[in-house]
Amino acid sequence: MSDPQPPVPQPEPAHGAAGFPPPPPSGAPAQPVQPAPPAQAPQYGEYAPPAQVAPPVPPYGQPPQPVQAPQFGEYAPPAQVAPPVPPYGQYGAPTPPVPPAPGYVQPGAPSAYPGAWTAAPAAVRPLRGVGATARWLMLVYAAFSLITIAVDAWGIGALTAYDQGSAGIEALNAYDAVSIPLSIVALIVLLAAAVFWVVWQYRAAASLPAGSLRRSPGWHVGSWFIPIVSLFFPFQNVSDLARASQARLTPGIRGAWWALWISANFVSAGASRLMTSADSTAGLSGALGAAILGEVLVIGAAVLGGIVVSRITDAIDPARR
Repeated sequence: MSDPQPPVPQPEPAHGAAGFPPPPPSGAPAQPVQPAPPAQAPQYGEYAPPAQVAPPVPPYGQPPQPVQAPQFGEYAPPAQVAPPVPPYGQYGAPTPPVPPAPGYVQPGAPSAYPGAWTAAPAAVRPLRGVGATARWLMLVYAAFSLITIAVDAWGIGALTAYDQGSAGIEALNAYDAVSIPLSIVALIVLLAAAVFWVVWQYRAAASLPAGSLRRSPGWHVGSWFIPIVSLFFPFQNVSDLARASQARLTPGIRGAWWALWISANFVSAGASRLMTSADSTAGLSGALGAAILGEVLVIGAAVLGGIVVSRITDAIDPARR
């Protein structure tokens, strides 16, 4: 029995032969391309291949990982979703909020006054040093006011003697030679006391619990320099400091201090106008008398102001008495 022979390949028909399809006639329209039939949904019971899931975008600088298609019957895991990118300026996950310091009212909590300042207090330096400096400078200014009273009384006497003819112009020149330098030095001491006062008041306001004051520490400083506002707000702010710190300051002490300070400013301003507009020795004597009254009021305000600073400082920082 012989082995089976492989089939012999048939030669491909030549062009124009019977088995070769004839070419389309010239000028005949081209046959339109038929669109592919739409995909048919699988019937009930038929196998539906799993949908292809787009691979996740690899992190910056890393090559993409090849995606392995699941085999038939294997579970296809869900696509990985990249975490949201944090907003600009933030690094990584948000940090937990820092709890407020003990003894302070958290911002937004109810306070002693409707609409009161409720910002968290800032870390401040101790009050005792700056408060003591402000108090001593006020006492030094009060001492200069005593000297000014004596010099102005001497000036009134010199004007009276000059008017009566018992003294010459040299007495008036001597008064000017003493009073002008004394006024300049007293003004420098007053400005230094004012600087230390506002620094002390800012630190005192920032050291108290938030919500116990009607105004922020910035307003405790700025209210001294705003016209009209400076007649009311500073007194209210100092009263808030005394009330919030439970200082041993009665309303009578605070009220007397503020009344003396406001009165001293008005009387001193009036004395300056009288001195500028005076055209006779009698007018100059009246201006010096008003200046003496203003210095007396300043002395009272300086003494009571030192008490205010001392007692509020002791109430806020009692451990260093």
